[in-house]
This record gives sequence, structure tokens and C-alpha cells, in this order.
Amino acid sequence: MWNTTLMDRRDFLRLTALAGASLAIAPAASAAELLTQVPAGRLARMATGANVCRWFRFPGRNPEHFANYISEEEAGFMTHIGLKHVRLCVAPPIIMDRASGNIIEERGKQLEAAIERFHRAGLLVLVDLHNEDRAAELDPAWQEAFARFWGLLAKRLSMFDPELTMLEIINEPVFAHRAEEWNRLNARLASVIRRNAPRHTIVTSGPDWGGIDGLKKLKVLPDKNVVYSFHCYDPFPFTHQGATWAGDAVKPLRNVPYPSNPEAVAPLLPALEGFPASKRMLEAYGKQRWNKTRLAARFHQGIEWGARNRVPLYCGEFGVFPAHCQPEDRARWFHDFGQVLADNHIGWAVWGWDEGFGLNRRIVDGKLVIDAVVARALGLRTR
Repeated sequence: MWNTTLMDRRDFLRLTALAGASLAIAPAASAAELLTQVPAGRLARMATGANVCRWFRFPGRNPEHFANYISEEEAGFMTHIGLKHVRLCVAPPIIMDRASGNIIEERGKQLEAAIERFHRAGLLVLVDLHNEDRAAELDPAWQEAFARFWGLLAKRLSMFDPELTMLEIINEPVFAHRAEEWNRLNARLASVIRRNAPRHTIVTSGPDWGGIDGLKKLKVLPDKNVVYSFHCYDPFPFTHQGATWAGDAVKPLRNVPYPSNPEAVAPLLPALEGFPASKRMLEAYGKQRWNKTRLAARFHQGIEWGARNRVPLYCGEFGVFPAHCQPEDRARWFHDFGQVLADNHIGWAVWGWDEGFGLNRRIVDGKLVIDAVVARALGLRTR
């Protein structure tokens, strides 16, 4: 295993993108075989979704933002194009008093109003506590406050229809080399949520950034009303090409093709002579021959884990940075990725509704516009 103690999410994604061996997929368990009490209707609503990334995720927003970031019309448009749920990202600092674990009342009311707005549009809302403070999650004092907060929030959200509201414990727990610590905290938080929201489905994920490999380290909860999530941005040289925040090696990458093979990447290599790490990364990507079969192989261990434990799986994040990627390559990747999920009956939420890795909603001349390449590839309407 790699030393992830000093590794950020960027490095983790890059390294795990290289880890997918070419293995055959074990058949996923059918709904009838699942050892679960998650109602079938809720799982059906998880089939197609999108992350709402920017409503409750960043501090410093004015009150109008928190009240009206997504309108009734926009929520209805989401349903119209074929989405059945949203993963609503809520950063703990936005809504939780760090010292006491109390809910910041104004934000609590605004969150409730947002959930109601999505519900009126017919969308299930997966409330994702989107923690990105890696020091906090290891701090016993923060954990204590977070457990108290979850009890208060779960009780408050229990008033919402459990057929339309799910509760995700925390986003991408890391706990590098401390998987057992995460398993203990995960069980504790799930218990707190369940005491206060007895009928609502809980969503959780494994350590190591909530990735496929983390599922192998995750202990299944005794609670049967739970969905198990993973995130996937493989292969990293393709999904993060040209991203300025994702490491020096991917910054110079442009027009990286998908599917990959040595012949396809060869014309790009001369331009990388001054960037040896980037050249090696691209050469390796070509040799790995990423295609639908390879993507399916990457999912193998996660799907096998789900089948063995007879629990439902969910892909809570995936996407491609579009700035330096050819539209036809993005279309092929999204199509293949979506097909692998569909073939294995795994619901998904693309990252994101309002960020460029996915549907990238924006308003042009007063009209809502989404990335048609991504929408078509995932089987959604474009308008």
C-alpha cells in the first residue's frame, strides 16, 4: 500500500487510478438477494442524480445565496431532464458550531427550505455532510461535537418523508492507516443518526477518501437500512488533465484521448519532453489501455464486496475536468462509466450539477443550460 499519511486527495486519486487490475467482474447481487431493508423505491430514486456542490459548501456566502441559490424552476428542470435525486453537499462549518455541535439556526432553516424545494420537484435529497477538513475528522473534540450535531440534525430532518430524504454520514473519510478508527466512529455516528431518525436510510463509505479500495476496509453496519457509497475518478490522467490544483504531472496534459492505447497517446508525447513526469504518466496511461472493460475491472473489488455482503452500492461522485479534454472523449468516458454502473445496478450522482466536472449548470441569456455532452452520454435530456 502507499503511504497516504502525507498524501492529499489529488495524490490519492492519481495513484489509485493506476491500481485497477484487469479482472472479471463478479455479478452484483440482485435486489431480491440483498441483505437490506432499504425500500426498493428509495434505491430506484438513487438511479440518476447530481451533486449540488455550491449551495451549502462554502463560507462567506450572503443570506440571499443560502436562501435562493437554486430556484423552484431549476429544481423542476432537474427532474425534467431525468434526475431522480440530488446529493446536497453541506459543509459542517456552514451549519455546525464547531465547539458545541449545535446547529446554526439560520442555516438549519435554510437547509430545510432547500430540501422542501427539491421535494416539491419530486427529487429525493441525500443530505451529504461534506467535510473537507482532514485534521478535524481525527480530532476527538471535533468528533464529539460532530456526533452531537448529527443527533440534533437527524432529529430535525426526521420530519421529512423518509422516501425522499437520506442521510450521508460524512464525505470521503480518510483515516489513513487508521481504518479501524473510522469503523468505530462510523458505527457510532450511524447509531446516533438511527436513534433520532429511525426510518431514514443512511449512506456511508469506507476510509481512504471513500474510494473503491476503502470499501474493502469497511465493516458492514448492523443496521440494515444503509446504502454503501464509493467515489471514482479513474483514470486520473484523463479525468484530471490540465487541472492546475491536481499536481504538477497533470498540469501540462492536453487532449488526452479515451479510450487509451500506446498509439493514441504517441502524438502527444513530443510536446511533453520538458515535463518528464507528465510524459511518464501519459505513457503509462496508454499502456494500461483504459476502456469500458478496464473501467469494469476497476469496479470489480467494490462490486464483489457489495455482492459478498449483500448490500446496495452507490457511486456518489465521478466526472471529468473539461477544460482541455475533447468533447468526444468525454462523451465516450461518461457513456462507458454510466454503462458499467447500469450493468451492475449501481445508482449514481455525477459531480456535479453546478461544477464543471459534470453537468455544469449555468444560466445563459436567462435560461438554464447544462453540458449537453455529459447529459447525452448519461442518458439525460439536454433541455
